[in-house]
Amino acid sequence: MQNYLEKLKEQHRMLNRKIDNRKAAGSQSDMPRLKRMRLRLKDQISALKQQMQPRSTSR
Repeated sequence: MQNYLEKLKEQHRMLNRKIDNRKAAGSQSDMPRLKRMRLRLKDQISALKQQMQPRSTSR
């Protein structure tokens, strides 16, 4: 599961770079699609991290 998390983080970093490069080049055509993809990855990373955390049993 840790490997999958690292893969998602790398994809997120790559999308960040791609978005930054598009902004610098002035290309806005596919920016909304890239941002949605980045947000989806961020949500997946958060959900996976939450699953990996040990659960406490409170009574």
